[in-house]
Amino acid sequence: MKKSINIANRLDEVNGIVAACNGSTMSFEQAYELARFYYDFQDTNALIADAEVMAGEDLSGLREIAISLKAETTTLLNNIGRLDGIDFRGIANAHSRHYHAIFQKASDELNPYWKRYCELNHRLDYLPLGSKEYAEAEKECDAAKAEHDRRQTDVRRIYAEYEHENQRAGDVFSLKASHLYALATKLNGIAGSIINDLDRMEKGEGR
Repeated sequence: MKKSINIANRLDEVNGIVAACNGSTMSFEQAYELARFYYDFQDTNALIADAEVMAGEDLSGLREIAISLKAETTTLLNNIGRLDGIDFRGIANAHSRHYHAIFQKASDELNPYWKRYCELNHRLDYLPLGSKEYAEAEKECDAAKAEHDRRQTDVRRIYAEYEHENQRAGDVFSLKASHLYALATKLNGIAGSIINDLDRMEKGEGR
């Protein structure tokens, strides 16, 4: 039941972030951790399926996980109000703009190198083919092209990084405190039901 074990650990991390939240500020990485927790565990049917499998393999382990899940979700529900002032959309937009600005700067800095190459390449059209001037200009043109291509590789890498961070920002942009509240409430109920079922099983009442 790896998913259930993981959810308890992840909830502990989430509770640490929420408990430390004071006011309206939160780092992007903290907000992203909250968002990923929500998206990773919003399918509670998978958690229930895991619990049913574990019920036939390790009842004591299942109880331990359920108790931990109950406690962690109770803590989250008690502290969820700390997130009321968090502007997740603002955090996401700022993060995306930061990486876009880095890409835009690199792209702008690349333009003069392309312009220089184009100028040199255009100059070749007006030089006698096979002349010394042509050979020297061609060599300079090739060097300019190589420098442009080297820098363009860096720009493409920076753009790929921007795309990746923009996707992560999308997860945070869509998050709301109410989403976490609803999920925590549901998980808390599931944990309580598991504990009650296990209690009945131990008393010989069956499930």
